[in-house]
Amino acid sequence: MKKFCLTLCIAGIVFLFLSNLAHAQDSMEVSYAQTTAAYTNYRDCIRLYKLPFGKLFYLALSSVNANKYEILEMQSRNGYIIFEADGREFLLNVMKKDKSYTFLKLAPCDNNYYFSPTIPQKIFRYIDVSFNADVKELKF
Repeated sequence: MKKFCLTLCIAGIVFLFLSNLAHAQDSMEVSYAQTTAAYTNYRDCIRLYKLPFGKLFYLALSSVNANKYEILEMQSRNGYIIFEADGREFLLNVMKKDKSYTFLKLAPCDNNYYFSPTIPQKIFRYIDVSFNADVKELKF
């Protein structure tokens, strides 16, 4: 009887240890999923610049290129740039307010704002740094 109780106690301790280990692995997977897919606020994806439409479009295009994102499609007349970053597609839209003010809006193509907030930060930071740069036409 004493052997049976001792074996039962050891089996219970091993079972508790394995169940705690499995629970710890599950919680680690959940925390990893939460850190990779952070929610980005809509207000952080739109900005107003005191720049003409053409200059802001070219700065946005060079920002996407400088951040090593893959440009999939662009349309200069309407100010659309579709690019891929972190395995997702994004639409960068340049919208004219008046002669001297222009909006720049970043939106995910699937309208799911669970992506890294560093993507709009990198785009806007490059434009802020290059704000006073001259846009020159290259002739070949």
